[in-house]
Amino acid sequence: MEGRLSKVQIVLNEEELKKIEELFGEYLVESEARDIVLLNKSGELLAKSGDITSDVAQNISALAAGVFSATNELARLLGEKEFTITFHQGQETNIHISLITQNALLAMIFDNKLPIGAIRFWAKKTGNEIKPIIEGAEKRAENQTQKVINEDVEKDIEDLF
Repeated sequence: MEGRLSKVQIVLNEEELKKIEELFGEYLVESEARDIVLLNKSGELLAKSGDITSDVAQNISALAAGVFSATNELARLLGEKEFTITFHQGQETNIHISLITQNALLAMIFDNKLPIGAIRFWAKKTGNEIKPIIEGAEKRAENQTQKVINEDVEKDIEDLF
């Protein structure tokens, strides 16, 4: 990520959010997922779909980001750059957390009746579909941040003289 800001504040515009929610709605039906949650690495909820409430989705976002961060620390200790997937399997429910971009994570919640291979397939398919949308939002945020930095530098230089 040389030359790029590694952590940007992702802000989805109305059109992007609508497109993501449409895709999530389709994939909920096709994949038999219970819920889908899109979050940033800081644990902030970006979008959700399914029967999950906003409060629960926000809590899952915060915890999923923490779990993902801890998992990547394990990766580092093992000599890996990062792990891109975290999967937790319970008696009734599974959660698959995957890295979509350097700043965004996708959490898909499934009942345990689906095979792990199917869960991985749908998580990857969903992630690949929303990745260009997220990258567009990240690029916009990077450009805005760079613009603010440039304006601040110009002002500081003017203030010197």
